[in-house]
Amino acid sequence: MLFSENWLRTWIDPEASTEELAHRLTMAGLEVDAIEPAAPAFDNVVVGEVKTVRPHPDADKLRVTEVFDGETTWQVVCGAPNVREGLKAPLARVGATLPNGMKIKKAKLRGEPSHGMLCGGDEIGLASVRDGLLELPDDAPVGRDLREWLDLDDAIIELGITPNRGDVLSIAGLAQECSALFDATLAAPETGAPAATIDSSRAAAIEANDACPIYLTQVIEDVPARGDTDMLIAERLRRAGVSTVEPIVDLLNYVMLETGQPMHAFDADRLDGDIRVRWAKAGEKMVGLNEQELALEDDCLVVADASNPIALAGIIGSQPSGVSGETRRIVLESAHFTPEAVAGRARRFGLTTDAAFRFERGVDPSLPRQAIDRAAQLITEMLGGKAGPVVEAAGGRELPAPAAITLDMDWAERRLGLPVATDRAADLLTRLGCEVTADGNTLTVVPPTRRFDLAIPEDLLEELARLIGYDNFRAPITRMTPEIGLPAATDNTITRIGDLLADRGYFEAITYSFVDRDLDAVITPDSPAIELANPIASQMAVMRQSLWPGLLEAVAHNQKRQQPAIRLFETGHRFAGSTAEAARETGELAFVAAGLAAPEQWGQATRSMDFYDIKGDLEDLLEGLGLGDALAFRTCEHPALHPGQAAEILIDGHAVGEIGALHPDTLKAFDLKGPVFAARLSLAGIDERPLPQSAPQSKFPRIRRDLALVTPTTLAFSDLAAAIRSAGGEFLRDIEPFDRYVGEGVAEGHQSLAVKLVFQNDERTLTDDEITDTINHILEHLRQHDVELRG
Repeated sequence: MLFSENWLRTWIDPEASTEELAHRLTMAGLEVDAIEPAAPAFDNVVVGEVKTVRPHPDADKLRVTEVFDGETTWQVVCGAPNVREGLKAPLARVGATLPNGMKIKKAKLRGEPSHGMLCGGDEIGLASVRDGLLELPDDAPVGRDLREWLDLDDAIIELGITPNRGDVLSIAGLAQECSALFDATLAAPETGAPAATIDSSRAAAIEANDACPIYLTQVIEDVPARGDTDMLIAERLRRAGVSTVEPIVDLLNYVMLETGQPMHAFDADRLDGDIRVRWAKAGEKMVGLNEQELALEDDCLVVADASNPIALAGIIGSQPSGVSGETRRIVLESAHFTPEAVAGRARRFGLTTDAAFRFERGVDPSLPRQAIDRAAQLITEMLGGKAGPVVEAAGGRELPAPAAITLDMDWAERRLGLPVATDRAADLLTRLGCEVTADGNTLTVVPPTRRFDLAIPEDLLEELARLIGYDNFRAPITRMTPEIGLPAATDNTITRIGDLLADRGYFEAITYSFVDRDLDAVITPDSPAIELANPIASQMAVMRQSLWPGLLEAVAHNQKRQQPAIRLFETGHRFAGSTAEAARETGELAFVAAGLAAPEQWGQATRSMDFYDIKGDLEDLLEGLGLGDALAFRTCEHPALHPGQAAEILIDGHAVGEIGALHPDTLKAFDLKGPVFAARLSLAGIDERPLPQSAPQSKFPRIRRDLALVTPTTLAFSDLAAAIRSAGGEFLRDIEPFDRYVGEGVAEGHQSLAVKLVFQNDERTLTDDEITDTINHILEHLRQHDVELRG
């Protein structure tokens, strides 16, 4: 929201500089995003009046004028097409400096002396409705300094208004806020409804009672032909970021900025019969003021005459019923449309209007009468015309009325953390426009109708904190004896997971719980996802059943930006079940990896990640959680993973997740460059074990034996290792594969695995005979699994 500081100060003028005003507003929750001057710097520019105009003797496009500056008449050569006798326009006198740095000097233009320059709006940083000179109104005071007359020494302040504070989207609302913040007197301009001098009226009926509690109309006739909008009105609109359109429309926009109530005007001669506020009929169409054809649906609230919709209620009027420079009879509209009736409709049609912006947030229901009276006053006084009576139509729904809130001041003090006298709290809330009744240490507070956001005691607590000033709160000094403690042997599991994966080069990602329906189906094709009733985007229409979709989209994003190595992990919730009522929410850890296995460097060849890299990361993770001995794998099939490169993750024999390379179809669906590897584990399956206790290093040697074993290719190494361990006795400490061979000398369907076995006794040195006996026992046991020692 943009507003003119000087306009605000006509309502309330606190003893505060621009910077102090901005700081106070920001600290009160109305964040000031920017402060800009209302006009660029220039000087010695006054209101000039053109007395005579004659052609330039040596230039067809130039005119020689005589311009009066209030004291002296000067000859000025001008090339603007709209220069004429009697015109009042900005005159930059000799010695003036313009915004572009130009200094005005005496000059000769094609032989004719020129003492100054007549200016267009763009030359002094002001808006103009036409090319050429900036035309000032006939009552502009000749010789008056233009900056002073147009109040250009002003600041345009931009506020970032949160959706719950629609009450400050006007000068009146902002002034009320400043009155409370600065304890300053509010002085609203004098207003008065014009007396009805004609009987003409336009009846209205409300058929959509829940959407429109009140609808006012007023006819104004004999509105004269109009020129430009009053300069001071146009300047205030410009500083609020509103373009001038046509004087009647501009005055209604002015009333909206002043009061906060959006209004509309219809050309009375273009309406067919009386006005109705109703729901649109499916298939109805309306051409908006922006000439866009709108295909209406039955949940669109419209204002209609006997034939057609004439406005999308609270958003935009129709082009056929709009006012123009030829309009002589108008019907003013001032109504209260509920936020529910307006919200989302403008966005549906790609419209952005000031009216919709306000109605969606909620407009004070007491404003329609005040606004229509103010609009009729400005139109009849500034443009002319005769006003008829105001006609009110009421729906079946009562106007929203705020409910009383009980505030216990003892409770409030405990939560604020500082003492606040009951009388002071009552005064602060009264400044906001609340009706406050005190009963001992308890306040009964009725918020003003404009404050929809005040409903519970906590809301009042926030208001007290804002008005006291957050920067006036002081943290108490706490005395304590510092102690340095040792960390616990085990940390929180999720925190520990993050630390361990970060050590392995993974970055934590946080992705949306809402995902694309099609991408979710790639990962979990046999399980329908929970549909969102009102998704924020089509690609975020269902609740995720796995953390993989979000992570894989992040991988694709990074691959498109040429990241050489990508490792991401996330802990979060997945949602299973076909409906929200049947949803099951479970915690999950997922991580993905792609690209180089290690950074490029001169000492070793680069290679891409493979299945065993991510498997090793998983093993290190679970080892760090104390689950290394409980971990096992078995082959599996998963719709998103590559056949032959997928495994089920087991802990204590229970399946807790999957790991593998992505299937080519999965790579294509996510627009990924393979290979990409992914793993997931249920957090419920990771019951972190205590970290192992430290033990002294054994004084006795480790003994290694290598075996070349011929095994069926269908035998998983985890099963082979389990068989070796079961026969290896208590001194077998480690089993690791270090080579694999398939080919000549090995039967089809078999492979040769080289396995390292490490033995150690912590109390004595093992003998060769003991090791040989153990190896023989292992080989005998392995024959039961169709495993032989390679000859």
